[in-house]
Amino acid sequence: MKLKVPIHLPGGRMIHEVASAVLRFAKWTGAPFLDDFGKKSAALVELDGEHLFAELAVLRLLEKEGWAGRWVNTYSGRGEVWKYLTEWRDAPRGDQKSRPIEEPEPRQLLARIAALNKPARYAGCWDTVAWRGDDFVFLECKRTAPKYKDLVSKEQEDWLRSALYLGDRRLSVDSFCFIQWDYL
Repeated sequence: MKLKVPIHLPGGRMIHEVASAVLRFAKWTGAPFLDDFGKKSAALVELDGEHLFAELAVLRLLEKEGWAGRWVNTYSGRGEVWKYLTEWRDAPRGDQKSRPIEEPEPRQLLARIAALNKPARYAGCWDTVAWRGDDFVFLECKRTAPKYKDLVSKEQEDWLRSALYLGDRRLSVDSFCFIQWDYL
């Protein structure tokens, strides 16, 4: 996916785009969540019989391959993480259980990116963050349906820039991918 503003890395390399993948999920046909972030059917998918947001469906696919991760939700966080999610229960938003990252490497890596991403901090952190050993991935889920207006924000491009400027050998442009998804 082409970036709105190319990233100029130290050393002169320019990043113009980030990898993207297309996924198709079955649409959830059961009862809606009590709180669905106001998305109604715009983000409710079914994977292996589970009622999920696309961000959690992507996390489930990664977990099947041995990855650990979280949906890093910054909704209304004002630059901070609202909740680290591994599930979305059929309960009010405030009752959703946050599962903070206990493993030191991913927790510290996220904190270092946030510290460089001033003043926004965690604002713009990509939806799904996963790790397996020394490998890290950041995935941004965007629905590709016609007229859907969920576009890549300036804050998400700033987060990518901060992560790449960090200079951590475990992070490169290949650690980031836009997941364009829609229903089957």
